[in-house]
Amino acid sequence: MGQKFFISFNSADQTKAHWIAWTLREAGHEVAVHDWEIPAGGNAPLWMNNKLAWADRLIAVISPDYLPTRYSPMEWASQIWNDPDGTKGSVVPVVVRPTPKMPPLLDGLSRIDLTNCSEVEASRRLIKGVDMPAPPDRKPAFERIEGEAPDGRYAGPAEKPTFIQVNANDGVPRWLKISVAVAAIVGTVFAALTFFFGGGGASQRDCKTVFGGMVVCGDYKDERVQQRN
Repeated sequence: MGQKFFISFNSADQTKAHWIAWTLREAGHEVAVHDWEIPAGGNAPLWMNNKLAWADRLIAVISPDYLPTRYSPMEWASQIWNDPDGTKGSVVPVVVRPTPKMPPLLDGLSRIDLTNCSEVEASRRLIKGVDMPAPPDRKPAFERIEGEAPDGRYAGPAEKPTFIQVNANDGVPRWLKISVAVAAIVGTVFAALTFFFGGGGASQRDCKTVFGGMVVCGDYKDERVQQRN
């Protein structure tokens, strides 16, 4: 199905722009060229407004004379505004003369280069360039890839691994396990409290007098000298 193109160009590139429009028409597309439609006394701004709304896409005929003009940026900028992410390809830059410096908004767009080629090649580039991307009509050919076999160290197992079921239940009720754990904790705390508050197991019976009149109780020494009777 043909597309509708608005041809935006500078008068210095009129011949090239007309060739582009004619080639697109021969390929089954519709074009809007102001030289072909606006009569003497016609309203050019109104025609431009209507045709920009009518067109699916805009062909920007890029050359050093096109970029600095006053009205051309209005045409392509309006289309970029309606397609900010470029998914519709609303603006198609077609380079007809080498242009070293492109505007930032146009510089990031894919373009069709018609410089330094024959008419046949230029026609092929233009028709192919404006076609929207689509899958091929026929299945692509299979290309066999020749190479070494993968290293066995990084290959998976030859057979499916055996599934081993893990049973977390060992037959002991959960409440019994909790009770044993709590009893162990309580016993440990009780033993510790008894040790610290009970003098570490030492009593008066454990105390004895050694050489020098020193009293020893358990592991601690009391350096009190016994009073002589």
